[in-house]
Amino acid sequence: MDKFTEAEKNELRRAAHSKELREDFRHISRNRHQFRTANGNIDIDTIVRYVADINTLVNHTPKPFKKITGNSFKM
Repeated sequence: MDKFTEAEKNELRRAAHSKELREDFRHISRNRHQFRTANGNIDIDTIVRYVADINTLVNHTPKPFKKITGNSFKM
C-alpha cells in the first residue's frame, strides 16, 4: 500500500479535528440500524432519510425525485 503524502496527512489531521464532521458521524451512528418500525416492518422513509444524510456527508448532489410505481417490491 502506498504511503500518504504530507498533504494527505494534513488533510486527515484537519478532518479529525473537525467538530462538524464528528457531529455528522455521531448523527449517523445514533440512527443506524433503525430501519424497522416497532412492529417489525421496514420504514422506507427512514431509509430515504439515511441515504440523504449519507449523500450530504459525502457531498453528492441529490438526484431528482422519481416516483416509484408498482405493487410488488423485494429487498
